[in-house]
Amino acid sequence: MNGERRFVCINCGHRVKELFKKYSNTLKTTNCEKCHQIADKYIEFEEFIILIDALLLDSCAFRHIIYNGDFKLYWKISLVVLLLESFALCRQKVNDPPNTELHVHEKGFYAYTLQNIGDYLFMTLLLLIITATLSFNWVKKIGPRHFTLTIFKVVLISNLSKFFLLPILIWRNNTTVFGRSLHHVLVMGHHFFSLILAYESIVVRRKTLRWLGIILVILAFVLKEYLRQYAAFLMEVNIK
Repeated sequence: MNGERRFVCINCGHRVKELFKKYSNTLKTTNCEKCHQIADKYIEFEEFIILIDALLLDSCAFRHIIYNGDFKLYWKISLVVLLLESFALCRQKVNDPPNTELHVHEKGFYAYTLQNIGDYLFMTLLLLIITATLSFNWVKKIGPRHFTLTIFKVVLISNLSKFFLLPILIWRNNTTVFGRSLHHVLVMGHHFFSLILAYESIVVRRKTLRWLGIILVILAFVLKEYLRQYAAFLMEVNIK
């Protein structure tokens, strides 16, 4: 059971055996036995549309990406987001006077890249502990490997919010310090809600632990951000 593909209905989270039936050269989507809606409408959508819906905080899109979709594209997108976030943090923290040496910027970029990788792994570890504590039977049922991969997907999907750092990189010189700070706050707010909805999409069937899990995820996010800011402060001092 641990090795087989596990599809779910993107509307209610109920497990389904298949998402479509193939007749000759046509595909017919299947309906969920529980909610009687189309199990996964996104199997007929382009990946770009699914990505936009995920950025618009659509729980159905989250569920499709985590459970039913081909995640290969999102591994690549996650790498791009990681580099984008690292560059944005480097530009935000390191001043740009005319005589600044290039190696200073390179050192900052690599340092923030390592910080972000650690940030991803730390948040994954926190979610693994929270979920395993609240729903150990579910973890046993799906297997440790599949469980870990699912949680890691949740973290990566929530980090797609960092795409919204791109505008402030392009128009950095046409705004104020307050404008840049406000933009970063809004991006982090979007990331926060994206993490909550992505995590909720995998615990929707366990309603008794749903709200407790969400509260613990919020606390984990706060702890992660506190440690992140502390690490960023130490790296900024070392860079200077």
